[in-house]
Amino acid sequence: MKLRITLLTAATLTAFSFAAHAAEKGTIMIMVNSLDNPYYASEAKGASEKAQALGYKTTVLSHGEDVKKQNELIDTAIGKKVQGIILDNADSTASVAAVEKAKKAGIPVVLINREIPVDDVALEQITHNNFQAGSEVANVFVEKMAEKGKYAELTCNLADNNCVTRSKSFHQVIDQYPDMVSVAKQDAKGTLIDGKRIMDSILQAHPDVKGVICGNGPVALGAIAALKAANRSDVIVVGIDGSNDERDAVKAGTLQATVMLQAHETAIMDVYPYSSEPNDKP
Repeated sequence: MKLRITLLTAATLTAFSFAAHAAEKGTIMIMVNSLDNPYYASEAKGASEKAQALGYKTTVLSHGEDVKKQNELIDTAIGKKVQGIILDNADSTASVAAVEKAKKAGIPVVLINREIPVDDVALEQITHNNFQAGSEVANVFVEKMAEKGKYAELTCNLADNNCVTRSKSFHQVIDQYPDMVSVAKQDAKGTLIDGKRIMDSILQAHPDVKGVICGNGPVALGAIAALKAANRSDVIVVGIDGSNDERDAVKAGTLQATVMLQAHETAIMDVYPYSSEPNDKP
């Protein structure tokens, strides 16, 4: 397994050196979670644009974080004899067999965002430094909370190793401050709707909550929607992803901090292993 970790801004992207993978131009299938999520949509767009620039056709599909659907899509890709698959997988552990199946069929798979816990199956694995991202936003959160107060954590999806890593990094920072008191921790599944629903419940159970730290952007935006509906402008909200919607929320003062994860640029990196031309590589 070749695992590459991207840092948090385009300026800090590593200059990767990939082994050339000679392939006849054909179709690359790109599979991500929900295309309604700005992060995954940006991933898909970045990978598709770069692949097309290198002369490939692309097919962009969503597995909706459903392992069964993902497996069906990979079977379809094998049946169509695509040149390669770029995959932000539905579940790190449950996706191993499908990636192995594609490899045995002669189709290289490059994983983006979520790695799988085995070596020498994917052609490349490219992910963000989620621990750094979580630590940075947690430090800002503690500062905004003045190092004290009751807070809630809304995780993005605990089936995703990246979200588990973010949560661990949150607590490595926050748990150093004894006056920061956790009153709730719930999995919002990475969606705005679940973020709002859970935040509504937290406000009912803990009306004295003073802050909420969120595992991704949509969850943070859902929490903000719940706070707005409850007329609570006193609660500190932070998140991770750095989407345009989060940027706008920061400008509006409803989101106190986010960390920019370069989904578009990272996805472009996923295309380079399929290029046999040295000049095509970063």
